[in-house]
Formats: sequence, structure tokens, C-alpha cells
Amino acid sequence: MHVRSMLAVVSLLTAVPGCADPNAAAEIEIRRTNALAAIRAVHDGYCALSPAVRARLRDAGEIDPALDSCTTPPETNPQETK
Repeated sequence: MHVRSMLAVVSLLTAVPGCADPNAAAEIEIRRTNALAAIRAVHDGYCALSPAVRARLRDAGEIDPALDSCTTPPETNPQETK
């Protein structure tokens, strides 16, 4: 699932009517929290990939370079260890 799709899901979950009902409001909040946790998990999984794999995904057009916010830790970046 693309990031835009996941953000659309989160937006819809927060805009669903039913906030007058406390139970519905609580369920909406739980769904929103779960959606955000899922987005963070996907991001963390993507960032756990090697920089070479992430570069191939960007080059293949699977990942928008503007959304690639992962940084390589200094101890694993060979250019910084020289």
C-alpha cells in the first residue's frame, strides 16, 4: 500500500461521523491509532532495508524520493568511516 493511500485511510477514519457517541468516538480513535502504528511499522521496515535496496526501489519508481526520509547511521556508512 502506498503512503498516500494509508494517509487517505487515516483521514477517513478521523472524519467518520459518530463523534457524538462516546463509544463510536473511542473506536474511531483506536482505529486512527492503529492506522498510524501500521504506517510507522511500514516506515521502520522500509528503513531497515539496506541503502542499496532502498536506492533500487527509488530507481524503479516504487518509492517517491521525496518520501524517503531514512538516514543511514554513521557507523554503517562506508564514506564516513574513511
